[in-house]
Amino acid sequence: MYDMRRMNGKTIAWSLLSLSLASTAAFAQEKEDSTANQFSSRPIGEGDVMMKRTLWRRVDLKEKQNISMFSKNNEITRYLLDAAKAGLIDAYTNDSCATKINGDELHKRILIPNQTAGLSAEELAAGFGEPAKADGWDAKAKTDPTKQAAAADDGWGTAAKKDPKKEAAVEDDGWGPPKKKSTKKGAKTEVAKEEPKVEAPKPDTTSFETQLAASDEEYFPEQLSILEVREDWVFDKKRSRLYNDIQTLTIVLPAEQTATGLELPVASFRWKDVERLFRSDPKKYIWYNTHNTAQNKNLADAFDLRLFYGRITKFSNANDKAFLDIYNGEKEALIKSLNYEQELMELEHGLWEY
Repeated sequence: MYDMRRMNGKTIAWSLLSLSLASTAAFAQEKEDSTANQFSSRPIGEGDVMMKRTLWRRVDLKEKQNISMFSKNNEITRYLLDAAKAGLIDAYTNDSCATKINGDELHKRILIPNQTAGLSAEELAAGFGEPAKADGWDAKAKTDPTKQAAAADDGWGTAAKKDPKKEAAVEDDGWGPPKKKSTKKGAKTEVAKEEPKVEAPKPDTTSFETQLAASDEEYFPEQLSILEVREDWVFDKKRSRLYNDIQTLTIVLPAEQTATGLELPVASFRWKDVERLFRSDPKKYIWYNTHNTAQNKNLADAFDLRLFYGRITKFSNANDKAFLDIYNGEKEALIKSLNYEQELMELEHGLWEY
């Protein structure tokens, strides 16, 4: 009996110890998830980051190296927009991914302007879009009172004869429809029949609005040929390796497609959501291999293998300025961007000595 009680006590002690360890592990796991990067698909712990810089890269999808992810009917911009409209991934206003946009707002952002013969909303409100009241060939001309007086003369110097029947004045007694006076004595007065009024046709305002809604057209995916990639340049001291940790993708409307001549952001997406979308159907979301179509790759793998090229346009700095804002002229900004790329390579080489 004593041995059985002793064994039961040990069992209870081991059970309590295992429960305490499990709760501690669960608490540690919950704490680690709360500090994880919400944009990255494979986040690196904050304690393992030895050096970090944030880079913005401009990826021109029409360049030769990037054309594989912009092949016909397989444009990456088409996949992103279709998935956002279907609700498969979330779209945001900018790369901070703080404000979401719905399908209607996304539709407005990719509408082609000037689809209504140049009429703006103010012009439509002023009535320029309504059809004009045209005077058809069957319309009666307005009579001028001065011309009516001249029409009484027959042109031979004598006034035209007046018809006494037509001269019968129609008087209104104020209590109903006017009564006709009869010239014959004892004739009964007859109430003039009121003719039904024919209302003029009202201008159809809904038809133009319907045409306006039907004429709304979006940009084609091949017209949205610029991607902006925001990534973290991170050196992991635990694994002693440099990682380019992609954070967001942003679709940018090229300058040649806008009336102002400026590039406009359309929508931003978290890379964590985009990679999950690409890997959900590896045969659909492909990176087209021009040299060997049997080796088409998934778009998520193409980003992991760095099969794209994007020029650095901005790096994390106190003033939050791009190269074009810091240096005067596009040529000098391009040279400084390439120099900065080389400096990062030299810095990575030096970090291997630690």
